[in-house]
Amino acid sequence: MPRQLRNQLPRSLLRINGAVNARSRKLLLTTWTGLPLEAGRPVQVAFLPELTAHRGKLLSRADHGTPIYAATYIRRRKIVLETSLLADSAALRFIFVHELFHFVWVRLGNKTRDEYSGLLLAEIAGRARGELGESSGVKKAELREHVGLSPSSALWRDYMCESFCDSAACLFTGCIVHEGPKLAKRWTAIRRDWFGKNLDDGRRWAI
Repeated sequence: MPRQLRNQLPRSLLRINGAVNARSRKLLLTTWTGLPLEAGRPVQVAFLPELTAHRGKLLSRADHGTPIYAATYIRRRKIVLETSLLADSAALRFIFVHELFHFVWVRLGNKTRDEYSGLLLAEIAGRARGELGESSGVKKAELREHVGLSPSSALWRDYMCESFCDSAACLFTGCIVHEGPKLAKRWTAIRRDWFGKNLDDGRRWAI
């Protein structure tokens, strides 16, 4: 991370709720202030145990639904993380940054999103395999089942978003926490250059 980008995000804009130990709280705050982001309003972070998603709802300690590690509510400016992440610093940092970059994605602008789409299309044309995170890896696997899928489809848009957020999480934390196929170094370097280009001259992304 370039030195000029550090400590530009006021800690007062991150509000951590719940019983979070001092080490994890410090880790989140340090990660937050090291990101090239600019927040106009506070972002809340809460922790709940045994998260699942069911019919569009987030559940905790329920006996049904799909297990997940996190959920983000853009309009409410809130991120909910699974309590078990507190025991895994690398996963906590990765998923925290991934969720923060969902705020970036919705404000990125069509031109920049189209540029990122072009980058991903070039990867696919070059037969790039693997991803930089589990979420995008799952979406990429789904894409393979739909040969000739239009880049304007909902599935492609979902993949773009998850790939963008996983890429940011990997590049800004240095962590690779998923167990699936990894994106090759060649393609990872191209993504790193793309993110760097969009942060020239100390620019930051609004969230």
